[in-house]
Amino acid sequence: MQNPALFHVLLDYLESINAPPMEIERFVDRWHRLRSHESFPCPACFLMGEEQPLLPVSAQGNVEPLVCPTCRTQYNVPIDD
Repeated sequence: MQNPALFHVLLDYLESINAPPMEIERFVDRWHRLRSHESFPCPACFLMGEEQPLLPVSAQGNVEPLVCPTCRTQYNVPIDD
């Protein structure tokens, strides 16, 4: 799996907003079909029927933030020491 830490952060986000289980399953299926050259999709935009790329920004302390340029949602991925 590509970037398991990010995957878990995105799943936690979907669960925190009470996304329907079928939508979470669709997101997981999409994640597993990602090719190495594809960007990680924003789960907030994915729920709205769009696929927008997450872009990394400078690390802040012990997290690596990724931001969606469309909806501006930020996802903080813990950095393993």
